[in-house]
This record gives sequence, C-alpha cells and structure tokens, in this order.
Amino acid sequence: MGNLEDYRREIDFIDRKLISLFEKRMDVAIKVGEYKKERNLPIFNGKREEEVIEKNINLLNNKDYSDITRSFFEKVMELSRSLQANLMEKNKEVTNCVIGEKKIKIGYQGVEGSFSEEALIKYFKSYDSLQNYDEFIDVFKALEKNEIEYAILPIENSYTGAITEVYDLLVKYNFYIVGEECIKIDQHLMGMPGADINNIEEIYSHPQGFDQSKGFLSKYDNVKLIPYHNTAISAKLVSELKDTRKAAIGSRRAAEIYGLDILRESINDKKDNHTKFIIIGKKLRNDDTSNKVSVVFSLEDKAGTLYKLLRHFAENNINMIKIESRPNKHESWKYLLYVDFEGNLENNLVKNALDLIEKNSGYFKVIGNYKEVTL
Repeated sequence: MGNLEDYRREIDFIDRKLISLFEKRMDVAIKVGEYKKERNLPIFNGKREEEVIEKNINLLNNKDYSDITRSFFEKVMELSRSLQANLMEKNKEVTNCVIGEKKIKIGYQGVEGSFSEEALIKYFKSYDSLQNYDEFIDVFKALEKNEIEYAILPIENSYTGAITEVYDLLVKYNFYIVGEECIKIDQHLMGMPGADINNIEEIYSHPQGFDQSKGFLSKYDNVKLIPYHNTAISAKLVSELKDTRKAAIGSRRAAEIYGLDILRESINDKKDNHTKFIIIGKKLRNDDTSNKVSVVFSLEDKAGTLYKLLRHFAENNINMIKIESRPNKHESWKYLLYVDFEGNLENNLVKNALDLIEKNSGYFKVIGNYKEVTL
C-alpha cells in the first residue's frame, strides 16, 4: 500500500495524460463544428450523445462509476457544444429579416385556442401553416428536424415568473430568440353547457393556470385539481368527456372553440396578468430595430464571480432588463445566468462588454438580438 505522496504523483501523471487527451478532443470538436456549419447541421444531436455516453459506460470495468461517468461525459459534451457555438458565433450569419411578413411554417405547444396560438396570431402577419405539439421539447425537436421554420413558446408570466423548462431547452438545442410577443392572460373557469359550478368535482389546467388562480380556487377546496398539458388541451378534454362535473381553466377563445360555457370569468388573482412569448429559430437575426440582447453564461463557484462579470454591463453603460439563474444540470451548485439587456450587437459598447464576459466564462452564448415588445 503506497503513501499519500505516491498517490499524488500517480494522479499528477494521469492528469497530464488527461489534459493532452482533452485538448485533442476539443480540437476535434472544433473540426466537427466546422463540418456542421458548412452543411447547416444542428449542433445538438441528443441521440448521438446518448449513444456515446452509453458506449463509454459499457467500457467500465467498475460499474459503480456509471453515474459519475455519465456526468463527466455530459459535461465534456456541453463544453464541446459551447466551443462549436462560439465558432458559429464568430462566423455567424446575421440576417436582417422581418419574419412576421414572410409566409412560413410555425410550431407551437398546445392545441387550437391555446395562449401560445393567440400570441402567434398576434405576432405573425402571415404564414403558410401551423403545427401544434404536445410538449415544449417536441417543439424544439421539430425545429431541429426542420419540420418547422420558427416556433413560439412562453418564457415568462408577470405573476408566476419564468417558464424554466424553456430556458433549459434553449441552451440544450442552441437555438436563438428572434422576436418576442406579450399577451394579456385572462383565465376563465369553463364547463359543459348546463354545468353548475357548485357541482364541479374536477378542474383541469396547466399548472400555471392553477397558480394564477389560487385565490379563486381556495374557495373550492373540495374540488380536485388535475394538472394537464395546456389550458386549451384541458378545455378540449372537458368537451370530449361531456361530463358536467368536470371543468377547465383557460381562455375565452378556448371555450368558444370547444363549445364550453364560462362558469366564472377572470378568475386569475392578478388582473394585470401577462405572459411573454419568444419566437425561436436556428439562426441569429437582427436589424436596426433590434434593441434587446439575450445572453447566457456560466458562473464559477468562487467569491465575487457574479460581480466581476456583471460589472462589465455597468462599465459599458448598458441597462440590464432581467437576470434569470438556472442550475447547471451537469454540475452541482453551479449555475447558468441568463441576462436580457438593452442594446444591439453592432454597438461597440455591447461588443466590448460581451467580449470581456466571454473571456471570463467557461460557457458563453448570445441567444438573441431582437426588438423588445412594448405593452
């Protein structure tokens, strides 16, 4: 049995080997990024990454290391994607385009009558066709496979806050925000024609519908609240079940589409209730009207890191609009910081601030430069 110094020397020897191999892997990752760029291929390929991880786990002699091996390769792949994204940023195709005036195919989560569809109709002036999907991740997969050209997704509610799943998927798939829209949300309780609110036993809604209507729902604590995919899907389900004991929370338009009666109007607690939606695409776009920038970067677990990075905005006279922190899924107690601020990527002060942040972050990506919506 060796002593502590022997073990340290052995670890140092292995670390030197690892550094050499890591450098070679990142060099190859850049070549892969160049290949993908030339052929307009997406950076993220979930199926391929899972195959690589499983293959390497199967090579282990000691299967007790399976979980930590998975975490290790997930982090390596995240860094590889970051390198590839930075490569594409430096050689990016920034398109000046008013996408609302072009006929295109657009995807959204939910069904006809959803708030997402309402925001889509408000934002886009024309389109060839719409495609709806059950879950947020299905929308991202559809964009990755070129089934749609753009997608619209909720990102934040003025009452219940950020839709965190959408933030996480933005980083995972390396897509861009190309626009935003905001609509007023009025939640209504709806049921089958002839339904009596006092006889309702079950209410279906997206969890946000419940969160936004807590005050009203507290008066009916004997009613079972059943979380469902989407408020409009909830309305559709109640319509299909044809049961006067079941109700849904959703928009007036959903009630009209699915033939339901509104049992109580505007049950949301906050009457000034708005949801912001983002339009996402595969390419970074901006023009002279783009006055809002969104970026994401990693935070190291060191004292003063947050201040050192955010001070670059103040020093360059840049007004931050929003900061959202999300856990880094590959490293415990480390975070990704999403920042929205006023500006245009062509502005020299913006360029200077972002260059400094990128140099001091393990992961950095511009995720959009677009026109800010005003209420």
